[in-house]
Amino acid sequence: MEKPTKPCLCGTNDWWQRPDGGWGCSRCHPNPHPGSNLDTKEKYTPEILSLRDRVILGNKKLNDAWEQIRAMVHDTEEWSEQMKCWNQANEKLSLLCTELKALGYNDCLYLDGQGRKTRKCLEGMGCRVCPSKIRYSEKELMELPSPGAKDAQADHGG
Repeated sequence: MEKPTKPCLCGTNDWWQRPDGGWGCSRCHPNPHPGSNLDTKEKYTPEILSLRDRVILGNKKLNDAWEQIRAMVHDTEEWSEQMKCWNQANEKLSLLCTELKALGYNDCLYLDGQGRKTRKCLEGMGCRVCPSKIRYSEKELMELPSPGAKDAQADHGG
């Protein structure tokens, strides 16, 4: 099947090829496995991959630091200083993520070579920043059971 030459009804002309050979609009029906046709190492330069790895490490460091700050006694001078540093680090990480996106990286930070996520967005503290065009966190949130789901199952013998 040939790639569409006209824009989608939404106006975009950004298409991706589905496994069945058809074409999907990247805005109306985003590719669930972006970059799956290319290995990440082939798709991005070593500089971009290095920046991506730096953003991944920044996410981890900020989440680890948050756990330590959370355990501190609040409203102390030490806690205030640590919060100030943590907020500054968040801003710096946000700028690094913006740079990553500007360089053309729009995938989840945690995709394997086949375009599958290796980590959930809502796992633990989650990501502080994310360059992905696809809003995986929203999908994960919508897939969570509703608050009353367990109660309803119990009432019906489930």
